[in-house]
Amino acid sequence: MADFSLQLQADNLPRESLETLLVEGAWAPILRRLSTGENILLEGCRGVGKTMLMRAAASRLARDVKQGRRVLGVHTTFKRYLATIPPLGTTNTPELGNFKAWVNARILSALKEQLRLVFSDDQRYLNSTVHKVDWTKVISLLETTYQGNPDTINHSILGNVGLSESDFRSLQGYTFTAEILQQTRKTFNLDLLVLLLDDAAHALDTRAQGEFFTLIKSLYGEGLAFKIAVYPAVTRYGLDFSYGHDAVVVSLGEIPRVGTMESYFDLLRRRLQLSDEEGDARTLIERILNSHPDWIRLLVYCANGNPRGLLKLVSQLLTELGGKNANQVRYEHVRSAINFVMDRHLDNMVPGVVKELDPRLLTGAELLLEDFRNRIRSSPLTKSDSLPRMFLAVTNSMQIPYLCASAIRLHVAANVLTPYGPAKLGARSRENGTLYLLHPGFMFRDNVLGGAITAERWLQHFDGMTTRGHAEIIKSAPIWEEVRAEASQEPSARCVNGHPMMEPTGLCDHCGNRAIPRGPAAILLDKDVAVLDLTDFIKQRLRDHGYTTVRKVFEATDTELDNIPYIGERRLAEVRFAVDAAVDEFFAG
Repeated sequence: MADFSLQLQADNLPRESLETLLVEGAWAPILRRLSTGENILLEGCRGVGKTMLMRAAASRLARDVKQGRRVLGVHTTFKRYLATIPPLGTTNTPELGNFKAWVNARILSALKEQLRLVFSDDQRYLNSTVHKVDWTKVISLLETTYQGNPDTINHSILGNVGLSESDFRSLQGYTFTAEILQQTRKTFNLDLLVLLLDDAAHALDTRAQGEFFTLIKSLYGEGLAFKIAVYPAVTRYGLDFSYGHDAVVVSLGEIPRVGTMESYFDLLRRRLQLSDEEGDARTLIERILNSHPDWIRLLVYCANGNPRGLLKLVSQLLTELGGKNANQVRYEHVRSAINFVMDRHLDNMVPGVVKELDPRLLTGAELLLEDFRNRIRSSPLTKSDSLPRMFLAVTNSMQIPYLCASAIRLHVAANVLTPYGPAKLGARSRENGTLYLLHPGFMFRDNVLGGAITAERWLQHFDGMTTRGHAEIIKSAPIWEEVRAEASQEPSARCVNGHPMMEPTGLCDHCGNRAIPRGPAAILLDKDVAVLDLTDFIKQRLRDHGYTTVRKVFEATDTELDNIPYIGERRLAEVRFAVDAAVDEFFAG
């Protein structure tokens, strides 16, 4: 049996393990809403459980349909979109037809798979249009169009996958998919077809996001419900989709509290059921569950209530043991694990999906975070009754520079700040602001002046977190102008010759050329092979034979890579897996 005890991402879990690992707990009301006729934006930063809940909802609805219920759920993901977007600056594809065809193909491919699982021997399924098309090949065809003219599709092979040219043109709009969804509902006598659209926020090319939500709204119809997973604060919905109106917002990622702790204990207990009986992970989880429940509560707080964050901390705790028996775990190992993961969180503060944003915005976010953390350092936790600052009241005034307001939203999307609610900015102020909880793990990391604080003292503080200890940042605070002034010194683009440019819409001061428009796909593909999770030996072999960037490896054929000495079939699979993982990490955060 495979050991999934510390598998971090729900989309990598096998279907048959979902029910075993699913923790309803505090998330049960949200899980129920995913089976209703509401159109929902399931909003939360990475790791809060969006994918787990969506996959579980689809699995349960499929089981219920087999028992006679008339609601079917279909789950699909959109994070692998990089090759469907024409390069920025392309003028001959304003409608992004192939991107819309790709979105539709992903939906219909998932629909076919779910119908196969539920109605595999049913003649209605075998005769259906969705069954007759090889959607996997359609998706593959669309995901390679970036290599040439994005409008160019090899129409000669469309017949081999079950599509006519007319069908394909319809796939670039919405009518083809809308008709199939309604046909499916009527053919199988379904009252409701629930489309669970995961990772929808990750196509953060501005054009792609607007097109995505416009397309989904076009699919709205009788007997259909759409549940769309999005990031808070940074998702762009375009002009045609109204946030909160066209879909109700359901938020994941509440501030951790004493009353929700049992859900996280249950999460770890369930992971034990699919772990190696002789494995180190199992021994460690059993040890902390049975002997150190306070450490688990501390880890939950320092993960800011994020389920994947908790598993990441436990995984790092296993690493900190350095091969020692898990029964030898000490509080010092816990402290080191938290500090290490928080440092990594800072290094990757902004989700991978927004790495193509203006460098000035990223710089502004870093400067603001450093100021926020300085406020915490000035009031460390001690062994006495001191009250460190945990909450920040940030004014909602329009006088805040747009760059700073946007940087705060990035912090929310990156699980650095958690919105708590409105706050009064002082007794004499007529102004209100939004109260934010700064990630508790950062406070733990930065509490350098407070000495070695015990787990019990930390829990005493976290259990009693209060908004009364928040720090105020009001409209007159000099921080806003300081951040904007410093961030504005950051070059925001580069020209075709690589010279830094302060203004991307102008001409380069050095050579007179224009800036290079770079979308997220270009940023990933142009990275050095160093970003791939491969051994130094394999990376060097790739470099020695001219495969210096992710793009070159991505575009190489299996034969070309297999011809590299000492690569071979086994290492070829490792290379392909590493490229896929890099793509997933970049776009899924």
